[in-house]
Amino acid sequence: MALRMKNRRPGKGTLFRLGALFVVVALVAGIALFNKDRILTTLKPGTELTINFARDYRLQAYTTEVKVAGIPIGKVVDVREAPDGSADVTVKVDDDVPAKLRTAPSAVIRAATVLGGRYYVDLVPGGEKGTFGGEIPKERTRVPVELDQVVDALPTDTLSSMQKAVGSLDGTLDDRGRAAIDQLLADAPGTLDPAGDVLRAAQGTRPRQDLTDVVTGLQGASAALNREPGQLDSIVGNLGKVSTVLGERAGDLAGTLRGLPAALDSTGTGLSRLDGTLAKLSEAAEPARPVARELDVALQHAGPVLAKARPLVTDLKDLLTDARPVVRDLVPAAQGLTTVLDDVRGPVLDRVNGPIMSTVLSPYRGSGPYANTSGDRPLYQELGYMLSNVDKASSMTDGNGAAIAFEPGIGPGTLGGLPISLEQLYGNLMRLGQRQEGR
Repeated sequence: MALRMKNRRPGKGTLFRLGALFVVVALVAGIALFNKDRILTTLKPGTELTINFARDYRLQAYTTEVKVAGIPIGKVVDVREAPDGSADVTVKVDDDVPAKLRTAPSAVIRAATVLGGRYYVDLVPGGEKGTFGGEIPKERTRVPVELDQVVDALPTDTLSSMQKAVGSLDGTLDDRGRAAIDQLLADAPGTLDPAGDVLRAAQGTRPRQDLTDVVTGLQGASAALNREPGQLDSIVGNLGKVSTVLGERAGDLAGTLRGLPAALDSTGTGLSRLDGTLAKLSEAAEPARPVARELDVALQHAGPVLAKARPLVTDLKDLLTDARPVVRDLVPAAQGLTTVLDDVRGPVLDRVNGPIMSTVLSPYRGSGPYANTSGDRPLYQELGYMLSNVDKASSMTDGNGAAIAFEPGIGPGTLGGLPISLEQLYGNLMRLGQRQEGR
């Protein structure tokens, strides 16, 4: 049996359903296409981090990229305003990124091109090794500064100066300027090797640390200069005044610099001589160290002594005042005594040092009727023994008194060899005086 199939044409209802299905599929595809970044970011596994920027700087959810060292690692998923006016930004990054950011990373909004327009969030690792906690505060974030903001912040005088500088730059790049630049480029290759040596020297003995320490020190110096408002302006103003004074005194400075080599030569000579002096002083100081130590002890003990001597010094001042007339009167007496000593120094001392000392220090030798008497001891010893024996004899007493009593002394009869007895002369004078009084 043969079957015949008839071609059935679709009805209007079927075409409407197909058209509606196509429209729905097109709408879904369009919506999916326009929300591709959102869908892909939502479906892609990752870790969300929160960053607090000072302000929302053209960040778009599911559009602005997040990078580390220029490599895309996620996108911004949410941007909302914080109560203090800042912007809380939520980013979604790869799961292995938080471990690479360390404990205290920072975030910077950077321009994707030189002229701006598109921006991205740059995460900068920082802090100690460890896993990041998931939130970057505003203190560790920065937003870009546009050129128009910089221009708006500059004073009018500065803008005018910049315009003049641009005009001067145009004049610099004219024919003569281009010739100078060409000459510079021609000479530049010869300076590259020395410049390389300079750059290698700038790295220091520890290339990974010395230059970093220098930059850190410069950063600290800049922070110190900007710590007080107006401090840097004051420093620059004072430098201007110093430069003005140096310019006015340029002649004097030139004269000083001309005389400086001779002064340095003289200083070198003086230092060389001083070196020898210091060497000798060092040799002399070595034996003096024990004396200095003893002197230190003496000075420590001298304090109480000086304190006790202060009243004596005070009284001594009055004594010196009273003794001044005595000292003044001693001057003529000393002059007269000088004359006496001059007289004594001659024949008198010669006689004493001559025959008198010879007689006193020589043993006794009798002469004349006493020629048979002599002694081995000097005369002064014999006289001492004689006086000692006389003293012993005078100490012998009985009921009638001392055995011997005498009293040595000087009288008129002491002087002998005179033509008349002084004792008899004085006696006659005394008797004559008594007779005259009796009349």
